[in-house]
Amino acid sequence: MYLSFFNLREPPFSLTPDPRFLFLSRQHEEALSHLLYGIYERKGFIEITGEVGTGKTILCRTLLDRLDKTVSTALIFNSYLTELELLRAIVRDFGLVPAEATRAGYLDTLNQYLLEEFAAGRNAVVIVDEAQHLDATVLEQLRMLSNLETERGKLLQVVLVGQPELRDKLAMPHMRQLEQRIAVRYHIHGLSRTETRQYIVHRMSVAGAANTVTFTRAAFALIHRACDGIPRRINLLCDRVLMLAYVRGTRRVTATLVRQSLRELGGRRRAAAVPRPVPLRLAALAGVGSLALLAGLAAWPTVREQVTTRLAPQTPPAPPLPQPVLPAPPPVPVPPPLTVPEAELSWAQKLWRLAARATALSEATAPVRRWEALLAQAAQEVGLEVLPLQASLPQLQRLSRPCLIEVLPAAATASQLWVLVQLHDTYAVTYREPAGLAALPLSQLQAMWSGKLFLSTAADTPPGAGVACRHARHKNRIPTAKPKRAGLL
Repeated sequence: MYLSFFNLREPPFSLTPDPRFLFLSRQHEEALSHLLYGIYERKGFIEITGEVGTGKTILCRTLLDRLDKTVSTALIFNSYLTELELLRAIVRDFGLVPAEATRAGYLDTLNQYLLEEFAAGRNAVVIVDEAQHLDATVLEQLRMLSNLETERGKLLQVVLVGQPELRDKLAMPHMRQLEQRIAVRYHIHGLSRTETRQYIVHRMSVAGAANTVTFTRAAFALIHRACDGIPRRINLLCDRVLMLAYVRGTRRVTATLVRQSLRELGGRRRAAAVPRPVPLRLAALAGVGSLALLAGLAAWPTVREQVTTRLAPQTPPAPPLPQPVLPAPPPVPVPPPLTVPEAELSWAQKLWRLAARATALSEATAPVRRWEALLAQAAQEVGLEVLPLQASLPQLQRLSRPCLIEVLPAAATASQLWVLVQLHDTYAVTYREPAGLAALPLSQLQAMWSGKLFLSTAADTPPGAGVACRHARHKNRIPTAKPKRAGLL
């Protein structure tokens, strides 16, 4: 109803788990890295838990998009299954047809399939959502499936995703055999106050209204406190807030609108329990005002003094002093709409997946990340070749193809890999999923960049790129005599 009023393409706060709206907070990035590490390293059992509405299901869907073609997946959303129904669902999701519809038939078919996948260098993973509802006998069946292994690793990886009750169930004494096999664990908490604001802005941007709706700081703070940073609660509340703003014909969301929306959602007790924030400035002014009032009462003039003052000749007030005119701040350059050729965007997506794989591998070597070895290992798995180089900023501008760069953001404790798509005079264009293309001031990139970059080549490298790469490998630097967009890659 309110889409046209706010210039939205689609509802920004739908409860449907759409990966396009995934907001990767620090916790979600770490959870995704744990998942990728556990799967590619064949760790067997992986456990991801979190409160209701923290984004576990959409994280599973995003994981499916991040896995490459070497990984076969079976996603189980219905956890109210018997042992036989679970086996049937796994076999069916892998696209297998058993010789007979019995437990032995399902196990034989699955075992043969996993051996063939392992021999071909591929992997297989079963993802069970809402795993806290699984019966103890079904969990024991999953444990038995993990016994399908060779001396070089597990044939099947099992990801258990569920609410905190899953941890309680696995902590029971009779589940200790399964609990001891879980090699990778991660628990997702609610978003922080800053992440709540970023989450709301992100979903509005994806829906097409980055600047058509304004949330006040008090509104952001109240939404965070009322929802405890839980994304699903935030979606419910913000959807009602936008509806109320549409009814009142305003594009500015205030704390008053948020409180009214809470009452309409049936959260009267919740809205009453959330205290109204008293700014420190107002509290200080109230204290000063009280002292001034007491001092004024003590020094209040008598009746005779007031009459004398009124009968005295009045002097005209002095004219006000002219206010100095401050110069306007210089305009901040705004980058044009970010558009890159389809070939560069496709290559940037490949590099992002390569960087994500290398980041997952780096969990085993943290906090020191040797990207050369990690990227070489990750590139070999997908049939690519990576060339590490050291360059200056002018040399980096001469590249004609996206590359990976090593950066150290201010708030990070370890270096990271970023996908650099283009480098302009005042800003750089980077790529990351799911946000896509983003502009970054060149000065900010220069402050974070370590000087290292990584070029990647494949069978579809354009003509001439291979010769340039071989020359760069020989010199271990970027050639300086090549004109812009005519040399490397």
